[in-house]
Amino acid sequence: MKKLIFGVGISMLITMNSSANNSSQLSNTQQAAQSFEQNSAQSLIQDIEGNVYRTVKIGDRVWLAENLRSTKFQDGTPVNTGFVPDDNDKNLSSYGRLYDWNDVSNSRNICPAGWRVASDEDWKSLETAIGIVESDLDKEGWRGEKDVAITLKAAQPNTLFKRFDQSQVNKYKFSATPAGVKLGNWYITQGMYTEFWTSSNATEKEAFARTLAYSWWNSHKGEIRRTKLKKSYMLSVRCVKM
Repeated sequence: MKKLIFGVGISMLITMNSSANNSSQLSNTQQAAQSFEQNSAQSLIQDIEGNVYRTVKIGDRVWLAENLRSTKFQDGTPVNTGFVPDDNDKNLSSYGRLYDWNDVSNSRNICPAGWRVASDEDWKSLETAIGIVESDLDKEGWRGEKDVAITLKAAQPNTLFKRFDQSQVNKYKFSATPAGVKLGNWYITQGMYTEFWTSSNATEKEAFARTLAYSWWNSHKGEIRRTKLKKSYMLSVRCVKM
């Protein structure tokens, strides 16, 4: 299976103040735009196997702007999972690899040197930066308004039932793609969901993850899901700079 007036003198004063305020607002807007452009500037890093990744700064953290593709820990030993969706090498560059949580949480570190698997708190920081309200951060389930999730997606086509502001798609250059999930020997939901592991434990058998939806029939395409998933599931991974 595949798977956001009174009097001349007062009038003149207000006009002057208004001009000053407009000038100040323009300056602030320009500064904000420049800051966003600088923060969004992408650089490159490399893992132990020579895989090269784009990076992006969102809020106060620097993230990989691609899904992890490594098959080795930082010490050079092999990971136990790390499957390419559908076992098709053509999917590697766009979808990366899928890992179970044992590899994700391993102390040998699956990320490039100087980086670590993003935690639940890292994801909350990202979600705050893109506009999810604080009162929703700790909730489980689908969260976010004004189609905030599309700002993280590499693409979000319009559907028969909904049109999206295409200027907001991939606004933060995070470039999420719907790699789907591997359950045992089965690859499922490719093209329909992105599931990202976090490094944060939830229960003995579950850990926290994040989901983005893509299917035309799914009403949550503009939201981000915080959920617990079984540690045996194999999901995508994003790393953050230490």
